[in-house]
Amino acid sequence: MRKPTLLLALTVLITGAASFAAANLLIRNTAPPPSTEAAPPPLPGGGALGDPTPKFVGETRVLAMEAIDATAWAPMNQALVQLARRFLDYPFKGFSLDGGPKEQLQLDLTNFDCFLFVEQLLALSNSRKVDTLDEGMERFTQHVRRLRYVNGEVDYCRRQHYFSRWAEAAERNGYVVNLTPFLPGASKRTVALNFMSNNAGSYKPMQLARNKQCITELEKDLVVNQAYIPLAALPGVLPSLRNGDIFALVTKVPGLDVTHVGFLETRDGVVNAIHAAEGAGVIRSKDFAAYAGEVPDVIGVAIYRPRPNHGVEGGVRPAG
Repeated sequence: MRKPTLLLALTVLITGAASFAAANLLIRNTAPPPSTEAAPPPLPGGGALGDPTPKFVGETRVLAMEAIDATAWAPMNQALVQLARRFLDYPFKGFSLDGGPKEQLQLDLTNFDCFLFVEQLLALSNSRKVDTLDEGMERFTQHVRRLRYVNGEVDYCRRQHYFSRWAEAAERNGYVVNLTPFLPGASKRTVALNFMSNNAGSYKPMQLARNKQCITELEKDLVVNQAYIPLAALPGVLPSLRNGDIFALVTKVPGLDVTHVGFLETRDGVVNAIHAAEGAGVIRSKDFAAYAGEVPDVIGVAIYRPRPNHGVEGGVRPAG
């Protein structure tokens, strides 16, 4: 009676391996899918309130140039983990984009929240392999704008406030591939995203009537189909993960998809997390599976693999 069970197990294992191999082939050899996002609703008042002029906080311009230069010819996954390590011990700052009276294209490598840590380092890693550092800085600015805002429109109402929506757009635009559905033990759920409109008092920009209006309107029917790896299945997924993969902690908090994000680092056979944590700054949490299991309200994880950026890949600087 054991033979059918063994055959079933082997079939599942082979199918899972084939799915994961297909995902890696997708990353290496295919173009990203064409953008199919529906047009966003009109902005209240008919126009953007934000300012697209880049604002570099503190030493951000210098830090960005140094980071681009230091990782110029590393493969994408290695570049991302090198960038994450560069910013270990940098301070945490929450709601740093919400300080001014209107939205501005802000770039800040002097302190982070978890979301901005992932977003800006992904932008940096796509700004390498250029002829000049000025060109790299221009690309960094463009990538942050493209990642952060729907259609690049700098406005609070166009900012990607929910990580799963951010990741969907990043995948459409060729930055990442969502590996989660291809990993063993993957599950899925449908979740309504309405945390912001249900907790408007926690967000300073939503004290402005037009911002509250647009977010409330957006969230009336905002539902996502979210793939995730349940915590119990996470140990079986670890061998498939690698340096530079992006993790997202999937939560059971009503109205939310994800509560924390960061990068994965493989070190001495152990998968760690490098992330910006409230009260601690940018830290390394050893043993990612153990760490994820200790975070309140987390039911699982989602994994995204960055695509190689344009240019020579493989870590070899061209001659000359």
